[in-house]
Amino acid sequence: VPGFECAPPAMAPFRLVVAALAACSCIGSVAGRCWESSSRSIKGPFVPHRQDVSVADGWQEALRLLMRDGAVVLTGLVDSAAKEDFRALAGSLPARLFDGTSGQGVRLLSPNAPVNGVHEELREAKRRGLYEPGSGLEPHTDGYVYGDDLPDFVFLLCERASARGGANVLLDGVALLDAVEAGDPADRGLAAWLNSTSVDLSEGGDTGITVGRAAEGPIVQWHTTASGRSRLKWRRQVNVGLTKQLATWKPLAEESAEDVAARRCSEVASPSYLSLWRPLPSTTGAGATSEVESKLRDFDAWIQQASAVAFSEQSFSLSRGEALVVDNYRVLHGRAPYAPPRDEQAGGGDASADAQNDERRFWRVWSWTSEGTGVPPDGALSSNPLNDKVFGDKQGAPSRTDL
Repeated sequence: VPGFECAPPAMAPFRLVVAALAACSCIGSVAGRCWESSSRSIKGPFVPHRQDVSVADGWQEALRLLMRDGAVVLTGLVDSAAKEDFRALAGSLPARLFDGTSGQGVRLLSPNAPVNGVHEELREAKRRGLYEPGSGLEPHTDGYVYGDDLPDFVFLLCERASARGGANVLLDGVALLDAVEAGDPADRGLAAWLNSTSVDLSEGGDTGITVGRAAEGPIVQWHTTASGRSRLKWRRQVNVGLTKQLATWKPLAEESAEDVAARRCSEVASPSYLSLWRPLPSTTGAGATSEVESKLRDFDAWIQQASAVAFSEQSFSLSRGEALVVDNYRVLHGRAPYAPPRDEQAGGGDASADAQNDERRFWRVWSWTSEGTGVPPDGALSSNPLNDKVFGDKQGAPSRTDL
């Protein structure tokens, strides 16, 4: 599909979308299986455009694509032969993209937000029993631990990609919600419910990776930005324990990435509930609680079907020096499993020096802009959900009675 890089126009008829996807070179041998396994019109998975920011007006065009599509891949950031300080490069990206000169009306509110080494974070997650080297990640929202003050944009810079596997997936909430609203009467009722009914949006330590700041409200929220746009704000984090049972969790060994994606497609026929949304304690009566839980499961099933399509048919990879920028309010992002360095595949303690020299290395920055709903009350102090100094004592977190 010229100009769309395996991401067909959002308004294309469903039969043309399927035909376009079948023709795309980025689709593997499992093409069509997830689409054929569902009677729903699955929308949301997409591959972002790549923009060379070294050309004239490259940064301005990158921001335009980000605001239009919800994600963009920045290229032209490094000289392939040069030695780079990737931590410093990652830290410079938000100010370069949101420099206020593009005419998009976006101002960076967190110029000093810290850079986090995702590979370093994963070593800590492994120590806490939350991660296995090479594990995948289901589509989710970053910074969920911040509650309502989660970052509105996320930057992920690739220093070293994994040798095999580890592709990225994206799920556009606008397209997904359009599909729900275009469904049968029950689906349309679900869409209305998602916009109007408050639930617990907090990350619980019993199901998430940490105890997040308290938050509640409808899953789907819209707000008018400083520049006058109507912007979607929704969020999703996943149950760590249950995701360990999925095909997309187990690190790649002998199995191919295509086989993993095919197994994930088969799992959505009878999915477990993976999201962290819960009924509010104020939801009284068994009937009312059951209804809320039923709605949450229905929407989670929509997301899982779209996620399976993303893994099987709409994944993409980043090369050294490329950065993915995601509208964190609008787009969920995930990662396919990958083959860890050989030393880590053998298990045991911390990775050896050789394994660390061969590990997948990414750098992350959480960013807050004038198009969001505000910086955390204690400031943009972390781009790492396992930062106990920021989140361990819940400084700055509102109590439930304050919500």
